Amino acid sequence: MMKYIVTLFSILAASNVYSIGHVSNAKVTQIRVDGDGKAMVYFNKPITGTPATCVHSAYKNALGVDAGTDGGKAVLSMVLAAKASGSLVTAYGLGVCGVYGGNTIETWNYGHIL
Repeated sequence: MMKYIVTLFSILAASNVYSIGHVSNAKVTQIRVDGDGKAMVYFNKPITGTPATCVHSAYKNALGVDAGTDGGKAVLSMVLAAKASGSLVTAYGLGVCGVYGGNTIETWNYGHIL
């Protein structure tokens, strides 16, 4: 019986650890860039699948980006082009909320313009 309980808890814990947020076929509605290089990309749809530790009601439609890195600069270039052209975007989170720290917003992992 103990084996089954341990297995059940392991499955439940693992399913939450590997959850990542994503948004498909969405428009970029807003891009926020802070003075310290942190940025948020807002979409016209909510991010689904975000880990419970990264859910904040004010940012349910956004992913965080560190614009101080080369990858973050590339993401900002992509979303600025999508915003300017009105193109749809699909984006995936990293499964953690590390850019802004705490439990504020999930970090951008990858995405593409459709």
